[in-house]
Amino acid sequence: MTRKELNLAIFEGKANRVLWQPRLETWINHHASHGTLPPRFRDMNNLQIYDALRCSIRYGASAGIDRFEKRDDLVRISEQHPSHSVERVRTPVGELTTVYRDIWDGNRRVNHRIEDFPVKTAQDLRVATDLINRQQFQANPEAFEKAAKNVGHRGEPTIFLTSSGFTDLIKWWCGLVGTYYLLNDHPTEVEAFLEACDRRDERMITEALKLPCRLFNLGDHATNEFTPPPILKKYLMPRWQRIAGRLHAAGRFVHTHWDGHSKLMLPYLRDTRLDGAEALTPAPMGDMTLDEIKKAVGHGLDQMVVLDLLPAIDFLPNHSTKDLLDFARRVIDMFAPRLILGISDEISQPGQIEKVEAVTELVDKVCALAD
Repeated sequence: MTRKELNLAIFEGKANRVLWQPRLETWINHHASHGTLPPRFRDMNNLQIYDALRCSIRYGASAGIDRFEKRDDLVRISEQHPSHSVERVRTPVGELTTVYRDIWDGNRRVNHRIEDFPVKTAQDLRVATDLINRQQFQANPEAFEKAAKNVGHRGEPTIFLTSSGFTDLIKWWCGLVGTYYLLNDHPTEVEAFLEACDRRDERMITEALKLPCRLFNLGDHATNEFTPPPILKKYLMPRWQRIAGRLHAAGRFVHTHWDGHSKLMLPYLRDTRLDGAEALTPAPMGDMTLDEIKKAVGHGLDQMVVLDLLPAIDFLPNHSTKDLLDFARRVIDMFAPRLILGISDEISQPGQIEKVEAVTELVDKVCALAD
């Protein structure tokens, strides 16, 4: 069985072993750009590094949906300043301005973060809703097939869909505090924005279903702080259930992304009707124990697929390799074969790649690596 075949078999409930699929791109890209890759990797591309480490790849073929917007009466203006940049967008409904703080290392920008969110008022929300309504999608089978062929046996293609409208508000439009103030002061406008996001989701899924892709991810970034149970039940649960129903009817699988502190949300995980959860982060990095996660995802063939579970901090130099391997063995024993073992959320720039290799050897010893 290849890594690609095992990847899909785990979601189908037909697997008898574990897939080792850590996300390494952040680590690879950082060290490649700084000239600090270990010598044996310096003439390799990303896929060759994955092969050298005998790991599967999760998002190497996330391609095939082209995104565009209706721009006939829309203007975008960009300004670059020494320490910040400004993005303005104007529509007939109004104008929004986003300010980013930029950090530079010589001529290379190394950090680009929102410093001043664009949405602060009910009128701003109307502009944001107009922008969401303009978002369009088109299936690109040629791009999908090219990406899938490039990844080959290394993993089943997984395509990113959209994250929830509510977490989009927090991440891109209002910030955490601003989102909750607007929800309290202007619930009608917030819910109109969320309904526009739901319609956007449906447009994207319509195009996604034109591709032969079987696995999809919702980059929700749900956490206790972002989406506590009252918010989760009212605004996210109906969306998850609707998307799961549509994709399941077409023979596809879909998982969500819950990272950070998610303990308060765990009792609702199975009610989502999704097939799995990515990046659940065990203590002490997160706020959940393995036993609590196991209780939430279920048992046997009815268990949801769990992706990752090895805390990223365990790959840092000040953490013991033995403790990491003992924890990884416990994860395998508890969650296999409905387990795609990985790093929650990703290995960080100072993480030790030798520990990735150590987990590779463990998985090979316990259940044999897929080809």
